[in-house]
Amino acid sequence: MPADDGWTTVTASATAPAATAGWAGRPQLSVIDILLLVWRAKWTVIIVALPILIASIAVAMTMPVKYQATSRIQVTAGSERVFDPIVGGVQASVLGQEEITESEVELLYSPVIADRVIQTLGLEVIYPKAYAAIMKAPLADRPVMYEQAVNSLQQDFYAGASPKNPVIRTGFKHENPVVAADVLNTIIDTYLSYRAELFSKDDKGFLANQRTLSLGKLSEADVAIEHFLTLNRIGDFDSEKASITALYGSVTDDLFKVQAQKSEVDGRLAMTSAQLSMTEPTIDLYIDTNYQQQLFDLKAERTQLMSSYKPGTPQVEAIERRIASMQALINSDGKGAGQIRRGPNDLFQTLAGRRSELESESAALKKRFEELQRQKSQIEKRQLELTRLEPDYQDLLRNRAILEEQVRSLTVREEEERLKREVARVDLENIQILEPARPPAKGKSMKKLVVGGGLLLGLGTGLMFALVWVFTRSTLPTAGSVSRTTGLPVLASVRPVK
Repeated sequence: MPADDGWTTVTASATAPAATAGWAGRPQLSVIDILLLVWRAKWTVIIVALPILIASIAVAMTMPVKYQATSRIQVTAGSERVFDPIVGGVQASVLGQEEITESEVELLYSPVIADRVIQTLGLEVIYPKAYAAIMKAPLADRPVMYEQAVNSLQQDFYAGASPKNPVIRTGFKHENPVVAADVLNTIIDTYLSYRAELFSKDDKGFLANQRTLSLGKLSEADVAIEHFLTLNRIGDFDSEKASITALYGSVTDDLFKVQAQKSEVDGRLAMTSAQLSMTEPTIDLYIDTNYQQQLFDLKAERTQLMSSYKPGTPQVEAIERRIASMQALINSDGKGAGQIRRGPNDLFQTLAGRRSELESESAALKKRFEELQRQKSQIEKRQLELTRLEPDYQDLLRNRAILEEQVRSLTVREEEERLKREVARVDLENIQILEPARPPAKGKSMKKLVVGGGLLLGLGTGLMFALVWVFTRSTLPTAGSVSRTTGLPVLASVRPVK
């Protein structure tokens, strides 16, 4: 036993693996460690965020102040929103206030109205810069640039209403307050005239023309279906598919039955061949001696038993003992007592004939099995072909169903419009302008929002760079991180002298 020298010996086997595993991975940092490292990288955050903030300030300084003119329109239900058919016994139906308001808001956003407003006031008044750019552009590019101007007018326009509120609030933003009011008033006037034009005119045969076109397309769809069926040698797709499926089941069932029959016939053939191999083709006939006749009868009886029992069974052994006794009796009386005659064995002939029949039946079943397999292969091939053709056929049917429904809807709609024009006239007195647009006195700008967004984007980007810097460093910022990473206790830490 070693002497106690007053010191405690510490075994390093428990701490060495933890230290080795800690240094092999990344530093183990806590939330405090991460925050400390991020604070140390504050200048990195500032350096990354500062250019983005400066760029957002530069962009904000170029943004103009826009003035928004406002107006309000009250919309109530009118006769153009009522459907009262004469036939069918259906009561008159009116759209709800919320549905009416939403439909009028959608009408206000129509590009037709925006185009007419530009044509009325002039693009050079509303968007001078866009007008100058169009004048300088080639003729081929002018239509696209004009549509962009129409889209810009739609984006600067606003229309909306609270749920179930008949009052629609409208607004238009522009750098010039007077132009903003003029454009908004022109939009409302154009909306009223376009609405009156829209609800007062009849279809002028449009529905009838569309119905005629749909009927032509429906005929083309019928021809396409007929051509598809003729090309693929199909009378009726659904009937043929059902027939092929039923035929496949029938052939498969017959195939299994034939296979089972052939197995049964082969088993019977094997048993018959085994019996035939154990049967003598000829037998001895003893005619002149009674003993010989008895022996012949016993052997014939044994032959019959052998067709039903296996050798070694009690019945066979009994007949064998009787045959042996009779043979011994004949031997004791002398072998020459009587004349011996040999002849064909009837049992052998019967077994041979049965074997021939079974062989013929087995060959016939084999041929039938092969034919059923061929038929099954052809049916499977046809099934695969129908499966491949079915998506195209279903597309043709869906197209025809859509066209048929379209023809029906157009026919009903045409009759409804005819009755509507004959019974009632459009009443446009349900629209009231509560207040026209006036030039706004105060404008709004997006400068603060752009600067704030730039600041948040810059700080977020800088923080991302700082976190990348934190998690790619291999240094340990605190004593706690050293202990967690190495698995060893930290006895002391020394702060560097600045």
